[in-house]
Amino acid sequence: MNRAAIKETAKEKLVGNWGWGVLTILIVALVSIFLGLLTSGVGTVVEGLVAAGGSLAFLHLVDNRKDNNVFTAAFSAFTEGRALPIFLTWLLESIFLFLWALLLIVPGIVKSYSYAMSFYIVDDLKRQGKEISPTEAITKSRQLMDGHKFELFVFDLSFLGWFILGMVPFGIGTLWVNVYYRTAKAEFYRQLVTKNAEVLEETVD
Repeated sequence: MNRAAIKETAKEKLVGNWGWGVLTILIVALVSIFLGLLTSGVGTVVEGLVAAGGSLAFLHLVDNRKDNNVFTAAFSAFTEGRALPIFLTWLLESIFLFLWALLLIVPGIVKSYSYAMSFYIVDDLKRQGKEISPTEAITKSRQLMDGHKFELFVFDLSFLGWFILGMVPFGIGTLWVNVYYRTAKAEFYRQLVTKNAEVLEETVD
């Protein structure tokens, strides 16, 4: 995976879309902060779905099917029948990561990278009209990320300086950095899937 090329493509996708991206991120952030005040239950569940929707909005941008309505984009996880499979994926992923983290911190981090593409995969499978079993997106993400976890880790690290710089003007700059990062990560996924299309086509038992 060519990190520089992925970032350049992300910048091209964002031409004329920065304002849309910032508003989408801002809506997701404000809703997440509000729901974060709720200690458990529905608040936590909805917060997870909103976070997933924020990621899907930028995948749709990368795929040239952006939802121009920022509110609809921010809540993408709740539309087109995605809510239940994304909820189940989020729930199982949270449980698995918690159990891995009980062993040691490092295994938990490694597994988080294994599962990093699960929400994107839910979106792709739903677009294909497929029914998604509770563990399918997680399993396919693990298969897709085999041999690419460290690559994504380095990719994430490459944005660290930007996030630190974005914190300088009262943290406002992180909105733009987040837009750039999410678009680039969605592009990372799309290129990874393009090179490993068979993963999404395989049946998970």
